[in-house]
Formats: sequence, C-alpha cells, structure tokens
Amino acid sequence: MHLLLRLGRTGLLLLSGAHGAVAAAEPCADLVRQSNAQLEAMRRHAAGIENSLQRLNEALLQAEHRNAEQTREIERLQAELLAQDPHRHDAVKREFYRALRRRLPMSALYEVLSDRLIIASDPVFIFGKGELGAEGHERLMPLADVLQGLVPQLPAQSPWRLRIEGHSDRRPLRANPYFESNWELSASRALSMLRFLVDQGLDKDRLSAVGLAETRLRDAGQDKSAHRRNRRIEVHLEFADAAAP
Repeated sequence: MHLLLRLGRTGLLLLSGAHGAVAAAEPCADLVRQSNAQLEAMRRHAAGIENSLQRLNEALLQAEHRNAEQTREIERLQAELLAQDPHRHDAVKREFYRALRRRLPMSALYEVLSDRLIIASDPVFIFGKGELGAEGHERLMPLADVLQGLVPQLPAQSPWRLRIEGHSDRRPLRANPYFESNWELSASRALSMLRFLVDQGLDKDRLSAVGLAETRLRDAGQDKSAHRRNRRIEVHLEFADAAAP
C-alpha cells in the first residue's frame, strides 16, 4: 500500500508538472498572437497611409494641371483684351516705366519718362566706337537686373517688344576710322546694347535695335551740353499694333 501510494503520488506529481508546462506555454502563445495582430494592424495602417498619399499626389497633379490651364486661359484673355482695347497698351507702358523708375538706383546715367527710358551714351560707350566699355557694362548691370525682374510681369501672350534706339548728336562724323556717318554709329550702339541685354538673360525675340542718327534730337542747341544730351540710347516698350516705324 505504501509503494502504490508513492507511485500514485509520483504519478500525480508528474501529471502536475505536465499541466504546469502547458499552462506556461499559453501566455507565450497569447503574446505571439497579440504581436501578429499588432503587426497586421500596422501593415493595414501603412497601406492606408500609402493609399492616402497616392490620392493626395494625384489630386495635386490634377490641381497643377488645372492651374496651368487657367494660367494659359488668363494669358489668352489678357491678349484678347489688349487687342480689343489698344488704350490698355498705354496703361501697361505707364506701369512699366513707373516700376522702372522705382527700382532703378538714382543715377545721372538714366532718365525714366512716362513712355521711355533714356540712357546717356558717353558714360557707357567707348568714344567714337559702337562698343560698350568695361565701365559701361558695370554701370548698366543695375538696369539689366531690374529689366529681368520687370519683363516677366508683362503679358506673355501680348506682342510686346523692347525697342532699343541709338541716337547721335547733329555733328557729322569726321575722320572716324570705324563709321562713315552717324547712322552707322547709332545703329552699332543700339545693337551693342541689345547684345548686352541678351547676354544678361533677356529674350532676344523680345528685343529690337535701330539707329536713328540725329533725326530725333532732344536738344536743338549747338553747345556741348546739347550734343551730350542728344547722344543717347532710348528703350521703348512697344506693341505690334502700335510699334514705332
């Protein structure tokens, strides 16, 4: 009886040990299930975020496309409005030169009127030549910077152009080894100004150059001051239907 009892107790003891191992394994299995469930929830959340980002990108692309279409339509309507109302050209010009006057630094080199910009020739061109001097390039850089900021504000679809005019004084050239007359000199200087602006980033298709010699004097006097005032470059904002001949 005593042996059987011990065996019985041993059996009970062994049975109790097996039951404890099963009981210990159950919390681990629960942790694994919980971890798997959390991972699955995180994957679903990440997939939801990815889908949301994709929808957002698609919406942004559509908005950019609509904005581009609206911009083109606005530019088209502006061009039509300007074509139908030529007086608006004058308003655009006035605002252009007002902005130019505000932004250009104070200098005796420039004179900004309501319909044109006047640049003195003597401080920027080499004497008797059509080329800009090194100091001339430096002195004209503020103008190039301002024009680069203003030109993009002009109606892109409108047929505007910056017309660069070269003007001379009324005295005929004598013994000039480079030019036969003021016509060639003034044209060369206008072209040099155009090339300078193109080199600084302005669109060559929006620029034109012409030499007018002494045909449009600012000052009819005969003294040195009058001659100096007449030697100049003028920049005009022109539209195709109102361009100067």
